[in-house]
Amino acid sequence: MRNKFSDCFFSSSSVLNRQIGNSGVLCFQTIFIDNKNSKKNFQKLDSGEIKRGKMSKKEQYFKRIENKFVVLEYSFDEINNTLQRYIPLHTFDEKSPYTMIRSIYLDDEKFTIFQEYLSRRKFRFKIRFRNYGHRGKFDKNDFWAELKVKHHSVCYKKRFLFPHSKLEAFIAGENILNIIKKLNPQIKDVEKTYNLMAELIRINDFKPVLVTSYERAAFQNKSKTIRITVDHNISHKSLIGPKRTKTLNAIVFESKISKASPLWYNKMENRLSLLPQKRFSKYATGINSTYFPARGIYNFYTNFAESVTVPPKIEKSLILLKREILK
Repeated sequence: MRNKFSDCFFSSSSVLNRQIGNSGVLCFQTIFIDNKNSKKNFQKLDSGEIKRGKMSKKEQYFKRIENKFVVLEYSFDEINNTLQRYIPLHTFDEKSPYTMIRSIYLDDEKFTIFQEYLSRRKFRFKIRFRNYGHRGKFDKNDFWAELKVKHHSVCYKKRFLFPHSKLEAFIAGENILNIIKKLNPQIKDVEKTYNLMAELIRINDFKPVLVTSYERAAFQNKSKTIRITVDHNISHKSLIGPKRTKTLNAIVFESKISKASPLWYNKMENRLSLLPQKRFSKYATGINSTYFPARGIYNFYTNFAESVTVPPKIEKSLILLKREILK
């Protein structure tokens, strides 16, 4: 039996079938994974080593260069055609060149996680549930619980397969550890990750606040040292209070490079007229556009710097994360 949160994932979505205009904002972003501090269960999202629906036994950890840019003059198709001159399209479904992605983000009723992002705190985290699909349908068996922790410039990610029908029960406090273990036999310490995520949800009284959907084209070279993703048709839907939806006229361009940039990559930057960007967050654009539209969709800043006073629940959470992840 479906619950109201899983319905957010598996209902048909027309937004993924609409085309974006010929101009839009394009942001170029990467994630740092620090080899020295990474543990074996730190899963790199979107790496070639993680298969849709199951994880590879071989795990890779990366330390990558960060680049962020904006492109204003090219469409989704133009960008992808340009990229395919330099790097192969990487797909998980031979019949579908693009992947559909839908995420549910958790926060409290005061949007504390959103505020932590705006304050640019050097140590912060977020929890989301992510689903993948192809050819207009989402795969119920390709549903993941994810924890992302950022400590200064290093970003750690943990995730495990999750039963979509148990989302509401899990958030309400039901113990489904036995189910999680059966779904993730290849993750040795999945119990530790599960307990950590459950405790963070309990401490912060988290609930689903936002659904974000988009379509992704991914590119990866044979050596897996360069991976580029291009996301478009980004749509947000609020889950508490008045229900609002917003589709962005934006294309998000993300690059992950583990070695020095090759010459073709630099040429590609010039060809697409990429302009530097300091910050971009799909979650922040979603909260801005559906809950606080007066702020402006792409306003990732606040009038104050990192708050000296850490909210008590966040402080307790960071102590827990420091002990479990950064030790």
